[in-house]
Amino acid sequence: MNRRKNIRLQNYDYSSPGAYFITLVTRLRAPLFGQIDHAQIIASHIGSVARKEWQALPKRIPGIQLDAFIIMPNHLHGILWLTEINSLPLSRIIAFYKAGVSRVCQQSIWQYNFHERVIRDERELYFARQYIEQNPLRWELDRYYPAG
Repeated sequence: MNRRKNIRLQNYDYSSPGAYFITLVTRLRAPLFGQIDHAQIIASHIGSVARKEWQALPKRIPGIQLDAFIIMPNHLHGILWLTEINSLPLSRIIAFYKAGVSRVCQQSIWQYNFHERVIRDERELYFARQYIEQNPLRWELDRYYPAG
């Protein structure tokens, strides 16, 4: 049986307070969330559900605060802050979020796993926020942009 590569930092407690830059990708990179038109996302129904479920996370899971966020046609980026009262590891929070979107949409939405980066200082936070804000402007250069 093939084993998936562990992409997380070894010996890091992913329930630790702090900021995390998250990227979630749709299954097969399908453009389920909408389209980019003049550097603006025109969200589909699924994209609207993904945004609404993201915004609801702090109400559903104590100890989470939201920061910058963007929905793109086939992925999303967001910064999650875990506070001292959070008791769940990041992987459980993301699994909860992904399951909620899939349940509301009644279909399989997500690629397995997710990408994260622990934001270690104000400089990294600044660049993560800037990247998220400017993502629609760079859509055609994005690694998730469908070729052809």
